[in-house]
Amino acid sequence: MINKLFLLFTALMYGWLGGWALFDPASYVDDVGLSITSNLGSAEIRSVYGGINFLVGLSALYALLKPQHEEIFFQILLFLISGILLGRIITFIYGEFTSAFLLGFTAFEVVYFLFLSITLKRMKKRIF
Repeated sequence: MINKLFLLFTALMYGWLGGWALFDPASYVDDVGLSITSNLGSAEIRSVYGGINFLVGLSALYALLKPQHEEIFFQILLFLISGILLGRIITFIYGEFTSAFLLGFTAFEVVYFLFLSITLKRMKKRIF
């Protein structure tokens, strides 16, 4: 049941954040503290923040509806979250970890990382 709630939350959260960045990048960057200075910047926000996050949300919804795909979704999401956390660690090393907003996102990602790691380990122990 916890996996289903996690998938539903992920579908809603990533779908919403991704859709926001995909369809209204100017508003998105204003609220998260970034800036767009060219069409390239807008395209990158739409692609990286919008497209990827939106598809994570859709994939979570798909895994929610098709439980046989739950484990592979968790593996892919753990891979993505690990990459994001690597960036956060490098940000910390360079002394740029200076905002409460960044701390909040990092805490969210650490919780996701821990949940996914523990859940995938438990899935490997299931017999059926």
